[in-house]
Amino acid sequence: MKIVFTWVKDEDVKYFSENLKGHQLIFYKDYIDKINVEEISDTDILSVFVFDKLDKEKLSRFKNLKLIVTRSVGFDHIDIDYCKENNIKVANIPSYSPKSIAEHTLALLLSLTRKLKTSIEKTTKVDFTQTEDLMGLDLDDLTVGIIGTGRIGSWVARMCLSLGMKVYAYDVIENEELKKLGVKYVDFDTLIESSDVISLHVPYSPQTHHLINGEAIKKMKEGVILINTSRGAVVDTDALYEALKEGKIGGAGLDVFEDEDILILEKYEDGHSTDKNLKIIKLSTLPNVIITPHIAYYTTKAVKNIRKHTVEAIKMFLETGKLGSFEVV
Repeated sequence: MKIVFTWVKDEDVKYFSENLKGHQLIFYKDYIDKINVEEISDTDILSVFVFDKLDKEKLSRFKNLKLIVTRSVGFDHIDIDYCKENNIKVANIPSYSPKSIAEHTLALLLSLTRKLKTSIEKTTKVDFTQTEDLMGLDLDDLTVGIIGTGRIGSWVARMCLSLGMKVYAYDVIENEELKKLGVKYVDFDTLIESSDVISLHVPYSPQTHHLINGEAIKKMKEGVILINTSRGAVVDTDALYEALKEGKIGGAGLDVFEDEDILILEKYEDGHSTDKNLKIIKLSTLPNVIITPHIAYYTTKAVKNIRKHTVEAIKMFLETGKLGSFEVV
């Protein structure tokens, strides 16, 4: 089998080479747009990352493709309909380390409530005065609203409960275990109207596109803190920008944002940019906004698990033609 891996590091190459012996393995350190697809058009299995956009045009150039394994939970970067129509199996890695992303969510929350960005900026300028702009918030006085209580959102809920926060949740499927722990499920409007902190943990889909938009923001509390470690397009950048400028939103922690690939992959060097990029750059300069480059997942345990589960998915497919819990389509 010819197996192609994109967006890999040296450690990935070593692991995949040792654990997939007997197959023709090809590795690229770049994402798919930087690769000449014609060179690998006879690929049987393609393993990609979230920055590899596999639309119909690109997928149609692969003649023998049987399986795509995305080394991520999300798979909105892949044209699933095309894969279904052309009998291409798609696998994701649904549970490599949901706790890692939950911990990053909590790190953003704590950084915002305790004004760490402002504090660090002041002390690096040799200003050690205790001024009012450094006054933090007590977590046990706050209500956090968690939108999406899957693997990641459930961990966030547990962590927030352990810190004394009141936890509201919204999801189409309610987690009975979380209810027993004290999480209160409410409708979407009640959650956004009542929460001091709103944390997003939903997959991206047409239904969740701009779930947080101007209309939703108007219903939120004055000074609400918004955290997004799900997918960038769940939040309308334009609406967020205006709400932060006006002070409606008191703070934002973003590990994901719209058109993030342009900044993260430095596509601007090739002349690519959008107005959303400029707004994100502007927001990153504000004392009440913390932006990280899609690294919530990026821990030693998570990376090891991603490698391990990728190999498991490929081997399962080769041996049985099935994907088990890894299967998307």
